[in-house]
Formats: sequence, structure tokens, C-alpha cells
Amino acid sequence: MSGSGRTIFSFVVDAAYSFTYHGWHLARSLIEHCGGDPEAVHVQCTPEVDQRWRDLFRELGCAMHQISRFGDGRYCNKLNQLESLGTIAFDRVVLLDTDTIALADLRPFLRDDAILGKIVDVANPPLAALDEIAAAAAMRQRPAICKTDTLDADTYIGNCNGGFYSIPRAFCACLSVEWRRWALWLLDNMEPLRRTGCQNHVDQVSFWLAIHQAGLPFAAAPANLNYFIHFDGKHSYLDETRDIALLHHHHCLNVLGLLEIPPGRSPREEAAVLRGNQQIGGGFDNRVFWEMRYQGFPERGSGVGSRGYNLLYKRQLLKEQGVEAAANVLDFGCGDLEVVKELAIRRYVGIDQSSAALDVARHARPDWDFRLTPRPEGQPAEMVLCFEVLIHQKTEAAYRAVIAFLVENTLGSLLVSGFSKNSESIRQNPMVFFHEPLETSLRRTGRFKRIQQVGAHTNVVIYRCDV
Repeated sequence: MSGSGRTIFSFVVDAAYSFTYHGWHLARSLIEHCGGDPEAVHVQCTPEVDQRWRDLFRELGCAMHQISRFGDGRYCNKLNQLESLGTIAFDRVVLLDTDTIALADLRPFLRDDAILGKIVDVANPPLAALDEIAAAAAMRQRPAICKTDTLDADTYIGNCNGGFYSIPRAFCACLSVEWRRWALWLLDNMEPLRRTGCQNHVDQVSFWLAIHQAGLPFAAAPANLNYFIHFDGKHSYLDETRDIALLHHHHCLNVLGLLEIPPGRSPREEAAVLRGNQQIGGGFDNRVFWEMRYQGFPERGSGVGSRGYNLLYKRQLLKEQGVEAAANVLDFGCGDLEVVKELAIRRYVGIDQSSAALDVARHARPDWDFRLTPRPEGQPAEMVLCFEVLIHQKTEAAYRAVIAFLVENTLGSLLVSGFSKNSESIRQNPMVFFHEPLETSLRRTGRFKRIQQVGAHTNVVIYRCDV
């Protein structure tokens, strides 16, 4: 029986940066494809999640919850979601891992008469381990045997990949109690999972135990609702007549934060990944992107503008422009400090939105001052630096707000980079944005008596502006 009524979606955000980055794009995709109601997306934060990431989802309009860690505190935190949603009005809830992204409406696939989950991709754990667990749990009757999604082995019905579950309201209370009970039991009886290297599958195996021990109705979901792309393999549960609705990418992201799979995949898969990347690109946000970049790809850090030849070029340019002679320096968007860390600057304040970048910066120059804030209070300086920040401002309002801050805090000279004109490469890059020529923006402020181009690299120009 197809689902009807109100569907809500829920996922857990933990303290690790990846939960926020993936969860942000997952939430946006659910809002776009599954009804347009932000309040139907429930973000469940563990206690360690920073307030600024909670605010990020709150600004989006999501319903926010705090949950405690469960069991081992690592693999089973998702089990607390159903209890957290106990007072919410809904007809069914979809529990998701954050490393998924919606490409289409999930609701037409759902059912009111059964819990849905997609059978595991591969035999995790092997059938023999499930038999051993079932015997120890005194399971009265084994469920039916079926093939894994890739057809590589046998498993039992109900042994599902944990990235997606759909649960009708009528079964939530029972499943919540039984799932938690069997997870705690399994944590005390881990040897079959430990022996097969499947300790991280406690949540999915305890789900399997819960639905069968409690006699809850279960139906296998099509692979359209939980489509893996982290390795090449057959998707035997795919409904070929319908679109892929949910990608489970398992953190297959590149340095630009986009989905990346090896070449040679099917046209269907390539089209699905393209749609996923369009979804991600449309949701670029400086706060989540740079935290992901600095923590996930520290070797790339701020990007090509502060590596290799460009690093040496900018460092020499700063020396020529007198940064080491300035009484004090304010660096807006200081990043990981690669460009300036070796310069003899006396009084320096670096500002950035990424805590990971500032951790690196503080280690490099413990004698300097660093601040984590997107819109700090005034910190006027004789020389202000702002390299490759304006090009990442998605909206014109954000772009002009940065310029206003720079103007307000420049006592002597501003060195700032940006675009002089639009181009196809800019339009095709989801990370950068053109609003107007930077020189036009600077002259519009009326603050500077002299504005001159003093450098250029990659596709940006550098201006010196003297008040």
C-alpha cells in the first residue's frame, strides 16, 4: 500500500565536519524534492555539535533536536531518533544517513503497511555470522534468505543497508524499543561481528533482529531509494522503470566537495551523479564548504591561490607593497596562513570562518591573533588584506557586506583581489560568483583616493586602495 499523509525525514549530525557538510546538502535536497517543507526535515544533533552548525540548519527552517549518544556512542546514535520524534505529528518517518542526497521525491515509493529498507549491498555480515547471532538471540525462526543487492552472496530478508529506513507511525514505538534493546544486547555479544570485521554494522544487524523478533511487517525497498556509488557493482533491486531517488555516496567527494566516481559507469549512474552535483553546487555555502576543505583536504587548503607559484608571487607582492612595514595588519579570510606566515608582520589579526583553518594558522604563528567569525566587530588596521574572499560570495548582498567591512576597517591601504569580468569558467564553477567588476565596486564606496591594479594571478586581479 502506497504511503499517504505526512512524511517527515530525520538524520543525525555529529561533531565531525562531514556530518555538517553532507547533512546540509541532504537537507536542501529533501526540501527541494520532497514537498518543499523545511519543517519536515528533522536534524538530530549530538551534544558536541557546535552552535554555529545548529544555526545553519535552523536558518534553513529545519526542525532541530538534541539527542544523546546511544550504546557505544559511535555506530548506534541513530537509534535515539525515533524516541526524539515521539511527540511529532507524522504518518511515516524516513531515517537517513547524512552521506545520502535526494535526486527525486522519495514519498511515492513509501508504504503505510510495512517498514522499508534496502537489502545490504554486499554480505555485511556474512550469512554464517547472522546465523550465529540469531542462535545466540534465540530467534525462533530464521527469515527468508535473499540475495544481496550486488548478487555476490546470500543474506537474510531485513538485513538492510542503514542509509535508508521508512517507518510508518504505527510501528515506530515498538521498533524504537526493540531496536534499542537488541542493539544493547548485540554490543554485549559482539564476537560474531568482531570476528568478521563488521563491528560498525551493529545498528543494521540490531534492526534486523528487532523487526523479526517483534514480528514487525517488513518489505524490501528498491535500490532507487538507496543507490550506492562508492564501488562498481550490480544493483539487482533497482526498479528500472523509475528514477534513482536517493544516492548513497559514502563520502565519495572530491576536493571541490562534489561527488566523484570512476569513469566507465552506466549512463544512468553518470546522469544521477550529475544531478547530485548540480544539487550540491546550487547549495554552496562558505561556512560548510571551507570547513570541509580544510579538514578533508588540508593539503589543498585555500586552493590554487595560495599554493605553488601563486603563493610565492603573492608573498613577494605583499613585501613590495609594504606589509612588513605596516603598524598593524588585518587579514580577512586568512585561511591556513600559507601566504603570510613567513612574513615579518608585527601586529596581525587573522579572521576566517573555518575553525580547522585557524587551528593550522595558530600552530604556524602562535604570536598572532586569530578570530573565528564571519562578521567580526571592527578591527581597524593600517593595512587590510583580503585575497580570494569576494569571489566566493554567493549573493550580491554578501559581496557588498564584505566590501563594506573592508572599507570600514582600512585606515591606510587595502590589498584585495577579485574578478575584473565575468567568464564561462566562472559561470561553470559552483564555488565562485561574479557580481560586477571589482574596481567598479571599490570606486562605488567613495572611500579611496587612489585605486590601482598591482597584480594578477590565475583569473583574479589584485588592487591596492589607499584612503
